[in-house]
Amino acid sequence: MSYRGSGSSRGSGYRSENDQGSVFDGGSAGGPSLQIIIGLALLVGLLMFGGFIFAANSRGGVPATPPVAAQPTATAAAQPTAAPTAAPAPPPAAGGSGSAIETGTPDVTIDLLPEPLALAFADTELTAPANALVTLNFNNQNDLGVQHNWVLVDGSTSVADTVNTAAIANATELFVPPAGTEGGLAWTAMLSVGETGSVTFRAPADPGTYLYICTFPGHYLGGMVGDFVVE
Repeated sequence: MSYRGSGSSRGSGYRSENDQGSVFDGGSAGGPSLQIIIGLALLVGLLMFGGFIFAANSRGGVPATPPVAAQPTATAAAQPTAAPTAAPAPPPAAGGSGSAIETGTPDVTIDLLPEPLALAFADTELTAPANALVTLNFNNQNDLGVQHNWVLVDGSTSVADTVNTAAIANATELFVPPAGTEGGLAWTAMLSVGETGSVTFRAPADPGTYLYICTFPGHYLGGMVGDFVVE
């Protein structure tokens, strides 16, 4: 009969090699459990994957949305500016009538103006050779803003009175002598301010003094008269 003592010789705290515990409980010598190791591995993997995505984006791995090209804005074409044009000069008024009217190259040309601030001709005496072909240009430049004409009569005051009366009665033709007026040798149209009337006529064959007048109402009686001296 053998003898066994009551206690173990290795002490009460001894554990056998097979009594180290499960790997899920911490492993030997108190090391980390398998759950912790797997969790750390997953965390490291996620961090590495995130780094890869970030690197791919920064290097152009994921195509960026292309910028929208700016559309050209249509520019309105500049409109040409019309160049200012000077007002055309008034055309010469049509010539008048009279028994002495002729055409051809004149022997004498006379230019005449009215007084700018009076009912009068600027020149109250004109001369021409007997039987000469005369062109008279009457430019109605005056500051009164009134109309004028020039009428040569075949005689003195009595003839001028008759011609003037016939013209005043001819209101529909702006107070010029009617065609065929007795005693009227030549006359221009009735002229507005700035207009020029030209008339070509044959001067009387007999030397002497003939009157010229303006037949606008009141002008002849107001003193718009002159002498046409035939030499």
